[in-house]
Amino acid sequence: MYNIMEIILPYATDSRVIFAVGSVFGYSLCKFMTMAKRRRNYRKKSSEESDTESSETDSNDAVYTDEYDNYKLVLLIRTDLKMGKGKVAAQCSHAAVAAYKSATKYPKILRAWVESGQPKITLKVDSENELLTLAAKAKSTGLLSNVIRDAGHTQIPAGSVTVCAVGPGPAKFVDKVTGRLKLF
Repeated sequence: MYNIMEIILPYATDSRVIFAVGSVFGYSLCKFMTMAKRRRNYRKKSSEESDTESSETDSNDAVYTDEYDNYKLVLLIRTDLKMGKGKVAAQCSHAAVAAYKSATKYPKILRAWVESGQPKITLKVDSENELLTLAAKAKSTGLLSNVIRDAGHTQIPAGSVTVCAVGPGPAKFVDKVTGRLKLF
């Protein structure tokens, strides 16, 4: 026992080792707590649904699978408009807020997205036509879709389609619509 302590002690006091062990422990604890929370919510929801139908107002026209899926929001940004970084940030913010507002009508989707960490991914599209085609494809798949048009106060003409928010929704369905696009 004493020999083991002599071997471990010099490494245990090294700050890099302590940091690495703490990081692994923290990450593992976070994952464990998230899984436990999802299981607890699933059991609670299952028992409530067996007594009565869910009181949430989710409609059948929006995609919802289950709480074990990864959910994400994808923002499709037109590159042909040559918007500045600030303009892109503002338009993406408008799209993210619109997507959140739409998701509030579907509490299960919103909750699953929040529990997934609310991931947001920005992707490039080359034209308005491509953006609108993908928005229509998202809607036909059952995903939430919000197209943002600029007010025209700064860089681009009023009414220009700038960004489309696809989701939040299950990553596997969002990827079927946007999976071939490149990161912005």
